[in-house]
Amino acid sequence: MKLHFSGVFTLLFLIGFIFSTACGGESVKAPVDEEKETGSITNTPTIEKHPEEDTSSIEQTTVELSDQLYTSPSGSFQIIPPKGWNCSETGEFQVNCQTPDQTAELQARITATGYELVQEAFLSFTHAELVHAYSEIKEYVEIKRLEGEGRLTVTASWRKGEIYWKGTDVFIRTGGTVFHLQTAAQQESSGIYDEVFTKIAESAEIFPSALLGSPLYAHRKTHTSRDAIFEIDIPTAWVKYEDAKSITKTIIEGFFSPDMRASVQIAVYWHGELIEQALKAEKTLEIMRSLYGHDLQISHDKALPDGRERLEWYAPNKDINGISYFDSYGSSLYVLCIVWEENTQKIYLPLLEEITASFSME
Repeated sequence: MKLHFSGVFTLLFLIGFIFSTACGGESVKAPVDEEKETGSITNTPTIEKHPEEDTSSIEQTTVELSDQLYTSPSGSFQIIPPKGWNCSETGEFQVNCQTPDQTAELQARITATGYELVQEAFLSFTHAELVHAYSEIKEYVEIKRLEGEGRLTVTASWRKGEIYWKGTDVFIRTGGTVFHLQTAAQQESSGIYDEVFTKIAESAEIFPSALLGSPLYAHRKTHTSRDAIFEIDIPTAWVKYEDAKSITKTIIEGFFSPDMRASVQIAVYWHGELIEQALKAEKTLEIMRSLYGHDLQISHDKALPDGRERLEWYAPNKDINGISYFDSYGSSLYVLCIVWEENTQKIYLPLLEEITASFSME
């Protein structure tokens, strides 16, 4: 019996020892560890634990507004930027700010338009600016659009390189100005900036009188023709069009002001062989009358020292004035025209002359 109980006791002791050892092994593994393993086994990227840990650490970041009000060098607008961001100014009318790690950014700028745009012209302005800002961006998707009188807010997402971003463009019309605020952050961390970006937009104050006498549509881009024959600096808020069908062997690239009361057209005619002087003048008038009406009247004709010819003209039926510059270029002819309505000459002619001065051939 002693041997029997001794054997049983020994057996029970061994079973107990094995059982206790097994239980001790389970207590080392926390439930969180088991969840991590489950996530990795599924091979579903959206539930991998590493991105979730990164997101939670990002979500704990606090984004605060600065204690200091930012005023543009022109004195035309004020905003409260985020605290600790790096900011730099571009001229008198624009400021750009970004986080030290460049994962979030903002741009604030103001444009003088000469007078207060009606709603249709204001929306044309915003459309051109959005095209300018995002035409080179990949996978741009508009998420939400809020349109009001003199105000537009557009939220969108896009891809820059391999990184997805989310941002908002806010346009505010005030007097003869349009203020444009762009805010954006990398998409994975965009949520922590939503509130502060809203506060920045709400903090904006605009002072149109500070821009009296300032250049109109000061934000410009260098446009290169599709065949790289010419370059010209055009306001970013002007709408572009192209016409290759209306006139035989001629491509027309044009730009309209938001209110459609001023424009620039460059027509390039391909002749295929050297253009004689007589054909140059004849073809120029043919192009101009096709564009502006057959009642077009030349009021002044001047040969310029650089070989170009300058024409001042008026088209009664369309009630528009214009100046055209033309010259031959190898086997082609170009005609650069600036156009305005009579009652907008004071507003637009200085700007149109600045645009003309920026024109250059290849």
